[in-house]
Amino acid sequence: MASTVPPGASGTDRPSRHTQRYDRQLRLWNHSGQAALEDAHVLVVGASPLAGQVLKNLVLPGLGSFTIVDDAIVSEQDAQHDFFVNASRIGTPYAEALAQGLAELNPATTATSCLRAPDELLREDPAYFLQYSLVVCVSQPSRIAIRISELAWHASPPIPLVCVRSSGFQGVLHVAFGELGIVETHPESLVDLRITRPFPALQEHARKYAVDASDSYAMSHVPFVVLLLQALEAWRATHDGAMPSPASRRAFVDFMRARAPPGVDTENMDEALAALAPHVWRPLQSPPVPASVTALFDDAQCRHLSARSPPFWLLVAALRRFVQRHGVLPLASSLPDMKATSKDFVALQNVYAVQARADLDAFLGDLDAVLVDVGTSRTDASLTDDSVRVFVKHAAFLQLIRGRGLTHQWRAPNVRALEAALSDPVNPVTAQYHLAFMAADRFIERYARCPGAHDNDGAGGARALLNEAVAYAAEVSLSLSADHHERLAEACREMARGACSDTPATAALLGGLVAQEIIKILTVQYLPLENTCVYDGIVQALSTFRL
Repeated sequence: MASTVPPGASGTDRPSRHTQRYDRQLRLWNHSGQAALEDAHVLVVGASPLAGQVLKNLVLPGLGSFTIVDDAIVSEQDAQHDFFVNASRIGTPYAEALAQGLAELNPATTATSCLRAPDELLREDPAYFLQYSLVVCVSQPSRIAIRISELAWHASPPIPLVCVRSSGFQGVLHVAFGELGIVETHPESLVDLRITRPFPALQEHARKYAVDASDSYAMSHVPFVVLLLQALEAWRATHDGAMPSPASRRAFVDFMRARAPPGVDTENMDEALAALAPHVWRPLQSPPVPASVTALFDDAQCRHLSARSPPFWLLVAALRRFVQRHGVLPLASSLPDMKATSKDFVALQNVYAVQARADLDAFLGDLDAVLVDVGTSRTDASLTDDSVRVFVKHAAFLQLIRGRGLTHQWRAPNVRALEAALSDPVNPVTAQYHLAFMAADRFIERYARCPGAHDNDGAGGARALLNEAVAYAAEVSLSLSADHHERLAEACREMARGACSDTPATAALLGGLVAQEIIKILTVQYLPLENTCVYDGIVQALSTFRL
């Protein structure tokens, strides 16, 4: 495994060379995400300018290794359109030339090639495709992409697959994975102040503030957390123990303002009022545990655990135990900056830190109980101290995404989603290109060439594509209005004009999009695409939908 030593781990405050190289992206997905990226081995099926752009955006941030499968030979046209293949490589294996060119970008990435035709490899050695972290099919016909997708989908565990195609100024990408339990979704804020559900130590700390109103300095430096807690306690004392309601919001704001002595700097009070929306009103209207998290507790994967259950589900089961005992999620020790003396801020920070530590210890006890029940241990389940801490910190923002295989996306698509995409008033010129790409694939299967690949194709090629698109729509029970039909005809004309070729600009843009989704999947961070993205470079439109 590649080293991801954090700053100062060598005994100095100077960041390691590794940290300096990847500093900007470490801020996005942290050392854990970088380690996952560096451990990954990606298979790319198909050598092309588009494949090169995808890999460029993976190699630069430190992908561990990649392999390109293709038996194509570099042509003069390839050398003119592919930045990573020069004229000296004409007549040599394309996959080999591309791998060597990309390897020069980052010496830490291992680049290899397999000089065999993908369909031949599928026939003779299908297990070859099951040794990778993720597979990318680039401009592959459906018979190959579907076969690889089926192998990857039924692997144990399933292997994620990304399929991308381009033609002229248009492109489409599909993502297919079985299940992703995402811990680090990177929400806007992880701050949980527990103003409306304070723990005893926090209540006790807030009650210690009995500041003399004549001491203007002290009054103006009371942390806004304390101001809110004291105001809520005072309000409840005069309202039969009830919290402010939506109808009394304005009255509560006036109530708080009245508590600020005249002539005192009110910056901390302004901070308290600004915090009402995220830390008072929203929590008062929300359950202590988000519905998205409680749904995980009821999932079959959580209720029927085994020693072979993924770490995500073992952690979710431990979280369920914690919530059953405490009624709330573990506290994430994270405070925003606020106007307060250094002494008061540190004291408040310590109150939250002590509670967070106690919650973490309690969670670890619940986790160990879960692991004992299924007959495994933290070590055997690959549950490190860091991974547990990260899970607890992000417990309120867990997301489970279950994808659809490429076979289902193409042969049994979500017709309602496709109809909605075709009628999208914001991006009315993108979804039809999905149909045009499917038609192009059928055209290639029927005629053994790309539409528009011959000068005499002209309108005839576009008409043939349109016929294939309409036939495909009928097969999947997709109704096409007259407007849909007209826009689909235009899309087929553009598809024939593009002749399934990679233009440098389109390849560069799609390469970035595809690499972004691959990094999300490999690091299991952020929210990946579900599951289709269509790009039209003519009008600069992009849309996503779940087939």
